[in-house]
Amino acid sequence: MRRVIQAILAALILAAAHPAWAAEPPWLDLVMTPKATGGGDSRLAVRMTLEAPGLKAGEGLVRLPLSLVGIPSARYDGQALTARDARGPLALFQSEEPPTPQGVYRRWSVGRATVGDVTVSFDAPPRRVTAATNNGPLFDLREDAGGFIGAGVTFLATPVKPGPWRVRLKWDLSAAPPGSRGVWSMGEGDVERTIPSDALAFSYYAAGPLKSYPAEGGEDFAVYWLPEPPFDAAALGEQVRALYASMAKFFDDAGGSYRVFIRTNPFPGTGGTALARSFAFGYLPSANPTLESLQGLVAHEMAHTWPAMQGEHGDTAWYSEGAAEYYSLFLSWRAGAVDVGRVVKTLNERAEAYYANPHRALSNPEASKIFWTDPVAQTVPYGRGFLYLVRTEAAIREASGGRRSLDDVVKALRQRQVKGEGHGVADWLALVGAEIGAERAKADYEHMAAGGLLTPPPRLYAPCLKVEATTARPLWLGFARSSLNDDRVVAGLEAGSPAAAAGLRDGDVIVEASDFNVVRRDPAATMDLTVRRGEEVLKFGFLPRAAPVEAWRWARDPAAPETSCRF
Repeated sequence: MRRVIQAILAALILAAAHPAWAAEPPWLDLVMTPKATGGGDSRLAVRMTLEAPGLKAGEGLVRLPLSLVGIPSARYDGQALTARDARGPLALFQSEEPPTPQGVYRRWSVGRATVGDVTVSFDAPPRRVTAATNNGPLFDLREDAGGFIGAGVTFLATPVKPGPWRVRLKWDLSAAPPGSRGVWSMGEGDVERTIPSDALAFSYYAAGPLKSYPAEGGEDFAVYWLPEPPFDAAALGEQVRALYASMAKFFDDAGGSYRVFIRTNPFPGTGGTALARSFAFGYLPSANPTLESLQGLVAHEMAHTWPAMQGEHGDTAWYSEGAAEYYSLFLSWRAGAVDVGRVVKTLNERAEAYYANPHRALSNPEASKIFWTDPVAQTVPYGRGFLYLVRTEAAIREASGGRRSLDDVVKALRQRQVKGEGHGVADWLALVGAEIGAERAKADYEHMAAGGLLTPPPRLYAPCLKVEATTARPLWLGFARSSLNDDRVVAGLEAGSPAAAAGLRDGDVIVEASDFNVVRRDPAATMDLTVRRGEEVLKFGFLPRAAPVEAWRWARDPAAPETSCRF
């Protein structure tokens, strides 16, 4: 599951939580009017007024990606987006900004100089999804049970001027069902916040007959959903609130607000996406997810709120994803949310995913080139970053005789971020180098970044745990991953692969297939496909794995008492 684009969000999350602007910014008034009919006329109408932007002819007014990491936006082709100022209607012309690895932004520029305030209007349609829709980040605006949930980045055209802006968001619920509510990541109901333009895009919006924990919502924390889920949403909210309080305290961020949005998927799998002071997660109702099965997902997305690193996503994803993996597990244990058995199970799931990743040996830049086209490549930073941080923890503890830990470095890097100081790779290396020596810090980092094999430190969690040698079988689908989601035709079949050995052929039309996201996480799961070949309908099943490679795992030492376990 593709998650948060942390390189884009790192500064945004902090700015949304701790605005401190030198001059009084201009107003940005935003009125949102939801109309969820369940039909083709469903829309979230948006009217945005910018205080006297003073644009010259040809300057950019607003922008919106055509798609972002494969998730399509509302686009607003033709005259779907309009603007006017004190002189009347404004002619707009569209252009495309230079492409990025994440997507291409469309820009609307003004045909003449603007006079006074400028009002931009458009109707955002919800994205229509089916069981065949490719799972991805939870950016798209979805309609469900009389309401909407989605991230601004796929429907809210935001000012080209980066801001900051003094945003006044108002909800017009006149066309919504009785009892409806409007919620933004920054607050419920009518909200004022001083934020950059990107915070408008990379935050969540929800409207309709929302239910919540607490039932009345909240200024500091709340969880929202539309249809009733198969799990106890209020109990989940209570657990998430306790975990948030514990994590916020650890990262010295007590007192900030936080919101969680829950929505349904018509396709298998769960997944979450963290944005500004909030995250959303989705689930397939018929899969009946449990509170226990959701704990790791919720903790991971929440942990994204704090550890961040400046730099290109490909160079820093090991930290954003690795730190989320590390602290979602160990802060959950420290908060009493998981027991030692769950810690060991999770450690081994993450180790297995790392060693069985077919892209494990790619360098950070090499892996980043295929992040957005290969979901398996996207997971490289998770396992790599996690194991590198575990190894760094061991090195710091060893060098300090147990007096210092990874926590000291991560907190110091965050404090640099909070103060507006540099918090990139060079700053990380300086902080780690002060703990274990600059030469070793540099060598360890370069080994990781180059795709070098990472092994668990044998004595870190002793005597509670011990490290054992094992094997893992790398994932090998054997044909183009896009075959499962695009035209559903087998393409790029690899000679010698299990898929080829099972009898698949290029050109086979896929009628039905196992959920790839489930199969890739379970080393024992088979890939089952029903295909049409000419007039025949054939069934195939194979284990999509290559030959075993060396790997390691943790095991509980039965001779050690549970009191010896410290994480």
